Amino acid sequence: MFYRTPFANQTTVRNSLLSMLLLLSSPPAPAEKVTGQVVEVLDGDTLSLLTSDDWQIHVRLAGIDAPEASQPYGDQARQTLSELVLGKRATLQVAARDSTGRSVAQLTVEGRDINLEMVRYGAAWVAYNQDAPPPHLLPVEAEAKRQRRGLWAQAKGDIVAPWIWSDNKPQAVQTTVVVSCAERSEPDCPVRRLNWVPQEEQEQRH
Repeated sequence: MFYRTPFANQTTVRNSLLSMLLLLSSPPAPAEKVTGQVVEVLDGDTLSLLTSDDWQIHVRLAGIDAPEASQPYGDQARQTLSELVLGKRATLQVAARDSTGRSVAQLTVEGRDINLEMVRYGAAWVAYNQDAPPPHLLPVEAEAKRQRRGLWAQAKGDIVAPWIWSDNKPQAVQTTVVVSCAERSEPDCPVRRLNWVPQEEQEQRH
């Protein structure tokens, strides 16, 4: 909707419409890059990253789905992700935000594609419950399945995709969002501000 001001005329309105059309036709913005240190692994596809300015971001790994904590191989998937990333410097390619406020992202640690590594180890499925599963992960999953790695070595009855496993289970809603709370006074601000500096930066200061 356009609001006409006392100074509006046909030219300014026409220019506004043209600007809107150009904006709508522009390609999507590239994924945002965020760097920091992984300080917590919650499960096989969810973690927390602490940035250099002390903001903790909850992250959901894009394109994959690890077993739920309550289902077979859930603990092993979390352990696999912990071994790959916990305490390490990481780069996120943040592409979206999910319904619970987590950043949906591609995670890279020491040049390794962690989303892909979780599938390669058999610690996560390709997320077929999404509209378009990442095609480069499909052959990686097929190889893990052929080699019976990780969850694929379980009894057939235990190999149940998380989106099927959790279909009839109530889901806890997380409210963490990727925003700054520095200027907010509410006691329930959803992001914790931590007085913590990544280890590499601590060493540089001394």
